[in-house]
Amino acid sequence: MESTFFAGVSVEETELSTGARIGLPVRYYEWSAMMAHFPAPAAAIRELLPSDRLKPAELVPGTGIVSLAAMEYRRMADVEPYNEFGIMVPVLYEPARNIPGLPLLVPDRFGRFGLYVHHLPVTTEEARVFGVEIWGYPKFLAEISFEETDRVRRCRLRADGKSIATLEVRKSATKAGAMDLFSYTVKDGQLLHTRIQAQGELSTARFRGGASCDLGDHPIAEELRALGMRRTAVERLYAPQVQSMLHPAAARLPL
Repeated sequence: MESTFFAGVSVEETELSTGARIGLPVRYYEWSAMMAHFPAPAAAIRELLPSDRLKPAELVPGTGIVSLAAMEYRRMADVEPYNEFGIMVPVLYEPARNIPGLPLLVPDRFGRFGLYVHHLPVTTEEARVFGVEIWGYPKFLAEISFEETDRVRRCRLRADGKSIATLEVRKSATKAGAMDLFSYTVKDGQLLHTRIQAQGELSTARFRGGASCDLGDHPIAEELRALGMRRTAVERLYAPQVQSMLHPAAARLPL
């Protein structure tokens, strides 16, 4: 599977300020993911966005989504293993119409749909540097640990001696599948729209609960709490085995 997914990919090296070199797209050979989508008032979510050109994708009128994702990158090209936790908002860039529900249900039909990355803590300095310098990902160093039982997988996120969040996702039967995600970040006064191409063993469930988040006492936890984010998710992803490629930005858009 690995050779097929990465076969024929043209890799171009770029040098970082540290002198390290990394190939683009970044190739992630083996990792796991868990993600959950939590409703929150769209008006509050809008305050997190860096540009009025970005609009929160609404679940129903007046209700947007905060997406939390935890990744454990076990093996990749050019970079040592690290963990990552994403705090993101599903958005549309300058939508002609913002129809509640549709971009979340069928994102492939919306070319400028993506996840605006608000915070992206990681566990290594190497991972922080390449994400910030190439894409402007808002990375900072944190403690990100995983644990699991027969029924659930759990991730604990801490920084500065305080708890930010504990994300718990119910395990479920998976099947082979592919998915493309797109991120929005801010770099050099522009919005970067970047493709993350992935495949693996995946399971998604909509409108069934099965995922929850407990917020801690860190300022980021207080920020999320102030949004009015619900504790129980409306959709979850469980993916114990994934491969992916993080591509150079596909588009640079005005803020």
